[in-house]
Amino acid sequence: MQSPLQKRESPTNPGRFIMVIKRTSRRPFAIACIAALAALGCAVGGTAAATTDIGTAEAAFVDEITLNNATLPGRSTAEMITAGHATCDHLRAGVSVLDEESAVERAYQFSQGTLFVSAATTNLCPNFAS
Repeated sequence: MQSPLQKRESPTNPGRFIMVIKRTSRRPFAIACIAALAALGCAVGGTAAATTDIGTAEAAFVDEITLNNATLPGRSTAEMITAGHATCDHLRAGVSVLDEESAVERAYQFSQGTLFVSAATTNLCPNFAS
């Protein structure tokens, strides 16, 4: 992705350069605004409150694993969210927390299984412990 900043010669002082912000396409911005307004409208109307909560929970999960340096090496955000949901599924199916932590570490070849599983249970399946 290119920087939106560009260096241009000043129109009032030839030979001097100024930094300007390159215009961005309006279409992606408009799409993002429409999506945000639709989500806000659904949340206020109550018709898609569960969808809004899932998106918020997933964002909190990603924030937590990022903050704790427990992101899965070489995996996209979507893949990490899928892995977090899979962790919750395994725990619901009866896998112990310690076994799941070890399984995550083996599967993704990293040493932060404890933090990853903790973030999943806190954000993606908080009712697991209750």
